[in-house]
Amino acid sequence: MRLSPSPQSAKSPGASRSGRRVARFDGTERVVHWATAVLVLVLVATGAILYIPSLSVLVGRRLLVEDTHIYVGLAVFAPVLVGMVGRWGARLRADLHEMKGLSGAEVSWLRSLGRRGRHAIGKFNPGQKLNTNAVGGMLVVLFATGLILRWGTFLPVSVRTGATFVHDVFAVAFTVVIVGHISFAVTHPQALRSMVRGWVPARWAQRHAPAWDTTKATVPPAPPSGRKTAA
Repeated sequence: MRLSPSPQSAKSPGASRSGRRVARFDGTERVVHWATAVLVLVLVATGAILYIPSLSVLVGRRLLVEDTHIYVGLAVFAPVLVGMVGRWGARLRADLHEMKGLSGAEVSWLRSLGRRGRHAIGKFNPGQKLNTNAVGGMLVVLFATGLILRWGTFLPVSVRTGATFVHDVFAVAFTVVIVGHISFAVTHPQALRSMVRGWVPARWAQRHAPAWDTTKATVPPAPPSGRKTAA
């Protein structure tokens, strides 16, 4: 005689979560991310043209490139600032708050290159937290030194020379970080798709973010292929 499964076994995490989708980023977060990404890529491109003589000669129109670099630099924080205000920015504010600091287990995860401390990984892993803080910190430095280079003619020559050096060094480091970020996104398609579609499969969340509480982040499952949803 076969026994029917108990209610508890029928509701085991593996059974209940296998087909679920989990909301990772809302519309505000995705708009902010892609708007900032476009501005950053324009900054990197125009900065490279201004910094590398061969590119400058190839492209020409140096004044236009320089003006574009300056005014895009002034606007680079606008998407984040606008996205954080109001009720629509609640998720963005919460995620940015989660980026602060690393636990001991997360430090262990970094030191072991992901072999230890996996159980403590939440919505964002330590590498993503460090990347976000690095990008934000470098943008602040580039913004401040850029202001000095453009409108700091009243400052001593030593200050402007130092600002030029710092701006150039941080621009190179910033470009390396951005290239690394893009490379990571391309090699982790589920993470990239979550910034496009807003959700990840529950199985992905269980594997890559076991400490992330997804109980309130469930979204309706995708309709079966070939079947139209009701209007």
